[in-house]
Amino acid sequence: MRRGTKVLMLFAVLAAVTLVAAPAASSQGGGATQLVLSGQLTPGVTTGTLGPFGIWVWCEGPDASNPYAGECAGSMYFYDLGLTKFVEDEEGTLSLTSTSFSVELVSPDGSIDCTVSGSTANKGPSNTITVSCSAPTGRSGTLSNVVVRIT
Repeated sequence: MRRGTKVLMLFAVLAAVTLVAAPAASSQGGGATQLVLSGQLTPGVTTGTLGPFGIWVWCEGPDASNPYAGECAGSMYFYDLGLTKFVEDEEGTLSLTSTSFSVELVSPDGSIDCTVSGSTANKGPSNTITVSCSAPTGRSGTLSNVVVRIT
């Protein structure tokens, strides 16, 4: 019986080590950089011709070793136009470093086509992003008080 207890304890220890080590290894994402953008008119402030605007987008860096490498997805809002759409990156346009980013985001129907960029990733809603759109036509400017998270 003592031998059986030792074998069971050995399996329990191995299982515990596996459970602790496996999630840590898988959460690394192959060392990939990720970008999360979140901002809206309140409490943000827009400049230029951007108008009342909001954005929420997540991107996986091009260096990722998973199927989402170089992909972005999220939504953009032009409140005064009643335009809220799912957007994704135009293939190959994501540029991402530890402190800056640039990406062209488009809606499937083409009603939104904007390049979004930023050069800071300060903690909290304390960043400003630049938005320049070919659709909706003539919309461009900045949005302040944006959360920019680059990990």
